[in-house]
Amino acid sequence: MTLLVPSKWLSWMKLGMKFNVFLEENNREYPAKVEKIGARIDAVSQTIKIIGLIDGQFNDLLPGMSGRALFSKVEEKDG
Repeated sequence: MTLLVPSKWLSWMKLGMKFNVFLEENNREYPAKVEKIGARIDAVSQTIKIIGLIDGQFNDLLPGMSGRALFSKVEEKDG
């Protein structure tokens, strides 16, 4: 799946990071992970392309389904 995320998320987003995908068509969430992080920030929208991968096999998924990615930002501790 392809996602566009704010470029400022690059400060905490990492390859392999887990997130959930909520799909509108069947009103369900699926586990996923960050597979690739784009190499270029769009100057106008200040977004970057992320490639995600659904973690597992699900028979109810079809090409073209739409939804949203749900990330939990991981706060780094100081010092």
